[in-house]
Amino acid sequence: MLRFVLAMLVAASCVSASPSPQLLGISGIKEAFEKVKSRLQCADLPNNGTCAILFDNDDCSGWQLAINEGYTELPEASKSSIFSLGLIDNPKKNDAEAVLVRDGCVFFGYDHDKKSSKGLGDAIVVAAVGGHKYQKFDEDGFEDLDEEISSVDCVCKGFAFSKN
Repeated sequence: MLRFVLAMLVAASCVSASPSPQLLGISGIKEAFEKVKSRLQCADLPNNGTCAILFDNDDCSGWQLAINEGYTELPEASKSSIFSLGLIDNPKKNDAEAVLVRDGCVFFGYDHDKKSSKGLGDAIVVAAVGGHKYQKFDEDGFEDLDEEISSVDCVCKGFAFSKN
């Protein structure tokens, strides 16, 4: 697998505007490999009942939050100085930029949580039909809730396309 990924990196550097493989150097190849590895891991859904995974950033970097079936309220942002300095980045409300939904499941993202006096507010729905569905919140009509999701629902049963 490592040889395949390295071969793909070298091939990609030959057809792109980036330096030749000889000029890329070991550190450049290592950095490119880490990016490819991150993207491959991004699409990995564990077989432990996880319905969806929320991502801090739309390139799958930063925090990740596994969502099980049912309703989940995202945690509030921490007020402690170590978190506010950006040294530790944990899942929090109004910070998610993408979601990966398990094949056969439906993800609902809400602007507010159940306890809000405003109700759940705006909502988005991502249905994974015929394969896992990766959705960035800054495109395809989901822009209103990019970095605005406070709570979620996820359901994998009861639909004609559900796997369970």
